[in-house]
Amino acid sequence: MSGRNIITRELSDSIRQCLGRKVKLTLKVLVKVETRGDKTDNRVLAFASCRLFVLTAKVPTRVDQHFHYLDIQGIESRKPNQLCLTVCDRVYTYYTTHEENSSHEVDTMVLSLGTALKNIFPAVPLVHIIRKVDIQPLKRIQQLEELERATLGGTRDMGPCGGFSTQYMCMCDYHALPYREEVAWDVDTIYLSHDTRELYLHDFDYLEQKDLIPIISALEYNTWFRKLRASHSKLSHEAIERILHVVSKSLSLEEVYLDNIGAKAEFANKLSLALLSNSNIPLQKLDLSHNPLEDKGAIHISNPIGRQAKGLSHLNLSHCGLTGKGVNMLAHSLSVNKYMCQTLTFLSLAGNSLRDDVNNLYNFLAQPNALKTLDLSATECAIDAVFGALLRGCTSSLANLILSRNSFGSKKTREMLPSFKQYFTSTLALKTLTLSQCKLPADALKNVLLGLACNENISEVDLDLSSNQLSATGAQILESCIHGVRCLAALDISDNGLETQLGPVVAAISKNKSIKKLNIGRNLNNIKSKHVYHVMESVVQMIQEEDCVLESLSINDSRLKTDLHNLLNALGSNHCLQSLDISGNYMSDSGARLLAKALQINSKLQYISYDRNNVTLQGYSDIAYALQSNYSVKFMPFPVHDAMLCMKTAPERTENIMRRIQDTLYRNVSPMKYSNGQAFRLQQGFLLSSTQQQVDRLVLQTGEVVRTIRRSGSDLGGSNSIQWAEGLITDADSSKQLITHLHDVVLRRDEAGNPIETKLHQLSADLHAVITNYLQDTVESMVRSAQDKCPNVLSEEKVVNDVRAACLAKSQLSSELVESAIVEQAGSVILNKVNEVNLAIASTVSDRVIDEVVESLSKTCKNLQSGEGPRKRASTGTEMGSRERGSSESSSRSERSDTVSQGDDTTSQKSDPSPLKLEYLNLATPQLASKRKSLHGRKLRPQSVVAESLDSVSELPSSCGQLQHLGKARPRRVKTRAPTRPMGRADLVEEDHDISEGVDTFFRPGSSTPTTPLISPDSENSPRLLKYGSTSSVESSPHTGGGRTGSERGSIESLTRSDSLARSESDVTRDSPRPRTKSRDTEEEDEEEEEEQSMEEKSSRSVSSLIGKLASEGVLKRSPDMSARKASTSSNISSMDDKSRSEEDCKEDSPPRKMAGLPKIGVGIGGNILAEMKMMQEKRTSFLPKDDDRDKEEKKDNPSSSLLASVRLRSTGLADSLKSPTNGFPRGSSGNKSPNCNRDSCIDTTGTGGDLGGR
Repeated sequence: MSGRNIITRELSDSIRQCLGRKVKLTLKVLVKVETRGDKTDNRVLAFASCRLFVLTAKVPTRVDQHFHYLDIQGIESRKPNQLCLTVCDRVYTYYTTHEENSSHEVDTMVLSLGTALKNIFPAVPLVHIIRKVDIQPLKRIQQLEELERATLGGTRDMGPCGGFSTQYMCMCDYHALPYREEVAWDVDTIYLSHDTRELYLHDFDYLEQKDLIPIISALEYNTWFRKLRASHSKLSHEAIERILHVVSKSLSLEEVYLDNIGAKAEFANKLSLALLSNSNIPLQKLDLSHNPLEDKGAIHISNPIGRQAKGLSHLNLSHCGLTGKGVNMLAHSLSVNKYMCQTLTFLSLAGNSLRDDVNNLYNFLAQPNALKTLDLSATECAIDAVFGALLRGCTSSLANLILSRNSFGSKKTREMLPSFKQYFTSTLALKTLTLSQCKLPADALKNVLLGLACNENISEVDLDLSSNQLSATGAQILESCIHGVRCLAALDISDNGLETQLGPVVAAISKNKSIKKLNIGRNLNNIKSKHVYHVMESVVQMIQEEDCVLESLSINDSRLKTDLHNLLNALGSNHCLQSLDISGNYMSDSGARLLAKALQINSKLQYISYDRNNVTLQGYSDIAYALQSNYSVKFMPFPVHDAMLCMKTAPERTENIMRRIQDTLYRNVSPMKYSNGQAFRLQQGFLLSSTQQQVDRLVLQTGEVVRTIRRSGSDLGGSNSIQWAEGLITDADSSKQLITHLHDVVLRRDEAGNPIETKLHQLSADLHAVITNYLQDTVESMVRSAQDKCPNVLSEEKVVNDVRAACLAKSQLSSELVESAIVEQAGSVILNKVNEVNLAIASTVSDRVIDEVVESLSKTCKNLQSGEGPRKRASTGTEMGSRERGSSESSSRSERSDTVSQGDDTTSQKSDPSPLKLEYLNLATPQLASKRKSLHGRKLRPQSVVAESLDSVSELPSSCGQLQHLGKARPRRVKTRAPTRPMGRADLVEEDHDISEGVDTFFRPGSSTPTTPLISPDSENSPRLLKYGSTSSVESSPHTGGGRTGSERGSIESLTRSDSLARSESDVTRDSPRPRTKSRDTEEEDEEEEEEQSMEEKSSRSVSSLIGKLASEGVLKRSPDMSARKASTSSNISSMDDKSRSEEDCKEDSPPRKMAGLPKIGVGIGGNILAEMKMMQEKRTSFLPKDDDRDKEEKKDNPSSSLLASVRLRSTGLADSLKSPTNGFPRGSSGNKSPNCNRDSCIDTTGTGGDLGGR
């Protein structure tokens, strides 16, 4: 061989220096390349790990060409010394420098190329990477075929995750991008440790977009990863193109998730072409949701779906902007593919507009299929039409049906299709039914519930009826039907506007013993606070029932505030709830404290959500303290909203409290045994607190009856009955401490040696022995396997013994570890459950014994009393006098004694015949329940007085019922004097009269008729007379009308009564703008007031008549001048009244004002009447400023107000001795108003007031 045909040392050094020391070459071959015509040049082919270099054969050398192995499209060798490579559609031919008949160097180059590709892609056939391999004869590639069989057979190690790091490095070289070591480390370490087959691009979103290209390309020939997820990522155009390329090349990709990447119809077209070009891809799941594909994209993607060889199991095209046209094309492809009906289990078209006819979709659903999940939410499809197709094809396997945010048919008809109800009665696999925000009609809701109630083939169904605005009609249907739906496991009726109807619905739900999860939140936002109490009482009663199976309760976002306290008080002893969501209720620190109290004794709750409750650091501190005593709560979501507010005020303290809470929750995650002493003491407290008073009362009552019988010497009851009663009393005293003795029984057994713990220790020892033997056998098996694989190295006995000894030393497992795992961890769970069972047994025994004691004592006491005769208890002074009553009273007492059996503490009072035992005496005494509450009902914590004081401004609860007056039933004393307080007479308001009626005849000249009631203003009846007016007194006295004609009396009535009646009507309309309903107590008080008023009238009339006899004589003896002056006085007062009435009439737009009726004062006995008029006028002037201009205008508008303007009053000289009731009010100038004066009550005081002051 000549030197020109070999690679010299200098050339090799030059090649290494040209390529760099990092490039490792596997083979260097000197070849000839045809240049022009028949001329050839020497070149050197250098094979690296993933690239082929063509270098010049001269020193110094240079790179003439280089190809990546993935660019090689074909290999051809038809001559022994010829090698043809097709790279990017261009053929390169090389010839060896050796003899023409020798193919050794060409075969070596082909083998080196194949070996390099197999090292990078070990699990992919070479033909799949290089499409064309034509080597003649075929025996020349025998070695290559053996290599391929070795790699495909799994005899070679492919590296972590199918050699991803090597493939990633190859792709970095292919795309001329830098190799990121952290990417390779994450995949080789994290992905491998989790054994995940899904490559999530979100794990590498910290890199630039161009760095994602080799990561995606590495999946092209990787067989480890079966899933590619690029969800919610903003990918560049190059990255999307590489994804499409991977889809067209991959042989192992089964799931592709490309949701929300911004793909459009063009991408769907390219994806369809990629899927069609790769017939070997085992694609099963395709997710293109939240991409604006529209109908055009759906049409593109439906083509490969219809041709998918093995069908799809998951197809998600939700929120893609599809309409009926695109969905029909897609559904047609699903129907055409014969495998889809057998493989497709998940189909989601949510968020697309299906308001048009989608008959192809209904036809596909009507075929027998394997769908397990169907999501058609927010598609505007007709729900009743969908169920017609579901009834025919989706009854056997459909488990999850989501139809939220859809209308219920386009036709306005109340009739429901029969297929709607028939589907629910015939489905066999339904687990989840979501009908939220569908505005369900009443008939549809009824059909759903009745259909599920009639279906006996399904169970554990999750029903979501939230946000349907069911209101009162839906609540009635739920109340009547929900208790019979036994297949439900979870029910969501939140945000339905149930409000006050939620209470009966909850009561009906409590009768359904299959519902374990309930959501009733957002139903009480628009309800009055007085109705919330009844709803929460129903919730509390539901969770307090002994057979309650509810495990999860959500009452979030209800803004309950202090109304949540009853539920929190009931949590302490609750035995069923494991999950509770009370977020968004603004319970504040008072609610947090009640929650903390409940957590100290609760042993069932594991999950609590309590954010958005306006809880401060004080509330969180209480919760952190309570969790120190709680070992069951394992998860409490961090209260982000409330904690943020606390961080602004005290960040360090907030951090410390939150850390305490999280540390306690971490402690609770580790299983540990807790003592059952606390639970027994708690149960004992519940029992004693509820039965102590009742049992003691019955014991005292029965003992008193027994002692009474013994003292009387009566043998009616018999000695056996007395002995039985005494025995019951002894048992009653012992029953109160029965649960303590039962606890001592359990403790004594535990002290003697709990057989459960003993068996656990034995089990741990036996298990440790089994584990030790297992490990020893495993060591021997491994050593023998190593000897079989490497017999030469392990041929010496000494080496084998050393290996065996080292393995045995590492295979030792301590017995303490096994004992800790069995006794402390698994044993803790078992023993805790055993303690709960012991507690339940002790509670059942104690509760039943106490119930029997109460019932027996009641019956015995009743029997002894009925046989004793007239006496029921120890004789008192009152009863001694009643022993001589007749037999009729004995029989009535015998009948009343039947109430003793009910355990009512008022039995002795009801049976007591003493007349002093009135009914009203029992009202102030606390009433004990006649029947003992159930055990769980007694565990409800009473309302905290602290909570009431914290929210003293809030409305009072309306559930306490109507209050009773304790002294209402007492007999009232007979009143002997009239009341001194004036009271209005509403019955005097009858009708209005014309103010000018009878004025002409009343003031005719020469009239001496008296116009005032014949009573002195100084008498004690004068205030009441001023209140009621003078007409009643005048009419009641037979002496007042001595010289008066009928027309004059009528004029006086019309003049004096019309003014007071008009003001009375004004008062009524002003203070009572709308009618009010009177309660029963108010009506009774009104009746009493009317009786008092009638008595006052009689008294007033009698005094008036008495005084009138004396006054009539004096009046007749007076001179005509005095009569004229009296007439002028009445005229002046009438003028003032008319003036005030005219001003009020002018103010029609202003609302009426309440004002006491003014008295109608005429001439009376003596001169004191002027002082009385002075006092009344000062009342008016104290409320009203002077306004001359307005008075003049009013007189012009109303001429009747000036009829009596010329009348003047005579002074009596007693004005200084009187005091006005408004003297204490501040007086203003003529232009100002008093602060206590309304704008509607302003009356002119310039005329009459001045005369009074001057005279």
